[in-house]
Amino acid sequence: METWKKASCVLCGLNCGLEMKIEDNRIVKVRGDKSNLRSQGYCCRKGLNIAHYQHNADRLLYPMKKINGKHERISWDQAISEISDRLLAIKQEHGPKAISYMGGGGLGGQMEVGVGLRLLGAMGSRYFYSSLAQEFSNSYWVEGRVCGRQGMVSGSDVHNADTVVAWGWNGWLSHQEPRTRELIKELRGDPERKLIVIDPRRSETAERSDIHLPIRPGTDAMLLKAMIRIILDNGWQDNAFIEAHVNGWEDVQPLFDGFDARRAVEEVCRLDYDTVVEVTRLIAQTKSCIHQDLGIYMNRNSSINAYMLHILRAICGRFCVEGGQIYPAFLYPMGSHSDERDPKTWRTVKHDMFPVCGVFPPSMFPEEVLHDHPQRLRALIVSACNPLRSYPDTKAYEEAFEALELSVSLEVVYNETARACEYVLPCLSYMESYDCTCMTFSYPDCFFQLRQPVVEPISDECKEGAAILLEIAKTMGYLPELPESLYEAGKKGITAYLGVLNGFVKENPQYARMVPLIMAETLGRTLGSVNQAMLVGLLASSSKEFKAGAVAMGYPADFTMIETMFKDILAHPQGMILAKFQGDNFSMLKTEDKKLAIKIEELYEPIRAATIDNELANLKMPDDFPLILHSGLHVETNINTTLRNPEWNKTRGRTTLLVHETDAIGLEVGDGELVRVITAASTVEIPVEISPRAAIGCVYIPHGGGLIYQGKKYGVNVNELVKTTDRDEMGTPMHRRIPCRVEKIA
Repeated sequence: METWKKASCVLCGLNCGLEMKIEDNRIVKVRGDKSNLRSQGYCCRKGLNIAHYQHNADRLLYPMKKINGKHERISWDQAISEISDRLLAIKQEHGPKAISYMGGGGLGGQMEVGVGLRLLGAMGSRYFYSSLAQEFSNSYWVEGRVCGRQGMVSGSDVHNADTVVAWGWNGWLSHQEPRTRELIKELRGDPERKLIVIDPRRSETAERSDIHLPIRPGTDAMLLKAMIRIILDNGWQDNAFIEAHVNGWEDVQPLFDGFDARRAVEEVCRLDYDTVVEVTRLIAQTKSCIHQDLGIYMNRNSSINAYMLHILRAICGRFCVEGGQIYPAFLYPMGSHSDERDPKTWRTVKHDMFPVCGVFPPSMFPEEVLHDHPQRLRALIVSACNPLRSYPDTKAYEEAFEALELSVSLEVVYNETARACEYVLPCLSYMESYDCTCMTFSYPDCFFQLRQPVVEPISDECKEGAAILLEIAKTMGYLPELPESLYEAGKKGITAYLGVLNGFVKENPQYARMVPLIMAETLGRTLGSVNQAMLVGLLASSSKEFKAGAVAMGYPADFTMIETMFKDILAHPQGMILAKFQGDNFSMLKTEDKKLAIKIEELYEPIRAATIDNELANLKMPDDFPLILHSGLHVETNINTTLRNPEWNKTRGRTTLLVHETDAIGLEVGDGELVRVITAASTVEIPVEISPRAAIGCVYIPHGGGLIYQGKKYGVNVNELVKTTDRDEMGTPMHRRIPCRVEKIA
């Protein structure tokens, strides 16, 4: 019997709506869901191949423990009991700083992290590592200073802009915006709108642009300083906007005094000056926005580049306006606020590194394990991520996992990280469970979609990741004894339950911080899903702005709002607009005066130090590693480490080293020839692909390779070529600038 069910993709942060044809508990056909208000029927080939994610030969079916170097099946009771006892023993002997948590939810679902962080906090630790700090630490840190809270991350309103600047962003392949390819086609076909790409290579997006600035790799800071100087020289700044909405410009402006824009553009960036002036004019004088990506995030000067992008937006009046940079209408923020100036903010033991949005950088994790301080990291719970393929320096990660006293993997498949862990606990897949993400970037509409199960679990022993963590918390004794009334209240409905819960917390205020765990235990049992209970908690604890927006959508303003909304969510598996936020976008700012605070004194000196002469000197590559390796090229055939079965690509999945013809001639290699790529970290062998899309002096390897599927390794793991020390001051790996050399294999 066939059935079509609505869900969403879990392979990137866009979560495009999908419809799946189910036969005999298998996904047999996939199409875009036209009823999804965000994606409107759009999806890419990765989403269309999502059956390879669900029907995977390496699915985990039962708990396992490594005994004498080999994983053997154990019971759930044994797994939970032993893990709980080991965690308590490590905490007692070494203190809470010895314990860490990594992942906590992927691109398909984030409900688990609410339980995971409460468990981590109950153990007394704050060491949370995730992919957020793999790319975004610098940018989100700047966001926190400018808007007043790190988790309130702004985004570009590309669909309403007349000028869209793709800065280090190859949207044709990496998407990141709803219906990205349709957007690019619309821009290309509209003579009144412009697509501008700033990228060293002629990417697939650059090929479709109106203007391509092939910037010299690593010189973005020079171009940004030049653009700001050009704006000031031409009087293009929006003084009325600055006066009304910006604080600190009078202190920031002198940083750009006397800067030679023409020399920076021509000598350092190697661009045509007149073209840069025109691009700058379009940014300043049209309805423009800038979407930046890994070319900014994982490159030289990431912190000051993120800062100067916000300065540029602010002085051009492009914040909090249609088609500009907006603060989205979140149900819940992207992360917590962890200001390093607060003495209560934790830092890492070895590097004294602070978190951003409550997250520590994964690039530093191995070193926090591999040192001799008494409080070094000794225990790790890793969930919904694959650091042994996704994070830099695979060899260092392998050493770190070997050195851990306890490692626990909560996973769907037997991936590279699970293979390295002592305990492996099987999770329900995203197609077998309720889950959602917070990655919707729009204002004033707040779109939300709870993905619902489309197939039955592959094994009776698979559980929600949140439910597994809850069992560990209970076994460790972190849940108080709860009255039967809390368990019974949920049977009468969400409104009745919340009333009883509020009464319990009022009588027992010492348990207020444990409310998510209490809801997971009591309401989760009634609903049959911890994730559903966590969603009720999110709705109940949502911001006053969200609740006012929900009332504007017609939801009741009293205590029944949450139950009404929850039922609505379940009745709309395609997603829906939950709230329409009130007021202009400036109301989302968390600064006291609702103005943009662009005075960040810690970055003044780095901007001053980024002079033309200093940059020219710092751009020189070492003699033994003359080429730049871009470790993590976006191509049509990669998908991080989630689609593991190489069959989804059939004959398209060959991993190659992208090289420009000029460099190929210098290396005396031809298309398809095998070469050796050497970095300070390691060496790999890989065939060459000569392409006009490569920039001269740069070589490129796609991410997501080197996966082990059914015991066989496929492709090249680019993270073997990256050292943990190839990172900036905030721990962001320099994946877009790894020094390397390429040698022909005889």
